[in-house]
Amino acid sequence: MSVERLLVVGGSGFVGGRLLRQAMAAGLQVASFGPGEADRGDGVARFDGRAEAPGALEAALRAFRPEALVWAAGHNPAGDGLARAAIEDPAGGISVNAGGFAAALAACGRAGVPRVVGCGSTVVYGPPSVYAPGRVDEAARTAPRSAYGLSKQMAEMAADWGADALGLSVVTLRLPLVLGPGRWYAGAATLYARMLRAAASREPLDLTVPDTPFDAVHGDDAAAALLLLARHEAPPRRLNMAGLTVTHAGIAAVLDGLAGPGLITARAEPGEPELPLVDDAALRALGWRAARDLDAILSESLTELMEAA
Repeated sequence: MSVERLLVVGGSGFVGGRLLRQAMAAGLQVASFGPGEADRGDGVARFDGRAEAPGALEAALRAFRPEALVWAAGHNPAGDGLARAAIEDPAGGISVNAGGFAAALAACGRAGVPRVVGCGSTVVYGPPSVYAPGRVDEAARTAPRSAYGLSKQMAEMAADWGADALGLSVVTLRLPLVLGPGRWYAGAATLYARMLRAAASREPLDLTVPDTPFDAVHGDDAAAALLLLARHEAPPRRLNMAGLTVTHAGIAAVLDGLAGPGLITARAEPGEPELPLVDDAALRALGWRAARDLDAILSESLTELMEAA
């Protein structure tokens, strides 16, 4: 079954907005559903509502008639980040991230939308000590330690319910830290944000950073993977995304080259990673590759901050 019409829940968000633009560029008819949505004259059909509100999303699905839905929404009322929002309000995070997603699956079942792609997260994994050395693949057990991770684990359980009970094709893409221009960074990206802002304002910064590597990806590459999965005939139920593996010291070195030698100094010290690195061979086997490297992420983000100053 081909996909010519795509609805994105959370299409005004950081990843969802990029997905809409890429889908339009690929010739798809697109719609966005979320709180406060209104016509912008940009070719996107927009529907105002909350997925967890009975009937709202189903009405949008029946009006737009998409062949696939992508869930790119999340609980982030203050704009401080999904993880921080769930820590401060676990009930709210679970209500939207898991309950809203379950409601979206039910709406798709009733409205006859057969394919759903969910934005998951690698935070469903536990600390590296839980696993054998090396990268973890999709067969590794989930063991979240944060409220945000719990909400995303519950969303994966809802995805299984959507597939097994409702007969939907449901795939969850476990995203790493998503970076790039157009985002306010907090929580897990606090150190990254400090270095980026210092480079943009050309203020010298000398700080100590953990030496632990972590997975990250440009927002456009995350959106490209979601679009690939929305159009794929039979994707696996869960897919990891590693994207790029970086360190804070490596980020500082690239920013120092972009902003001027000696401006950003980061001294690495031993640290304990919160999450394991993941293996995304299964996603790459479907044809996805990270097209933007760390230089692209940082140069684009730096340019945006400098132009806004």
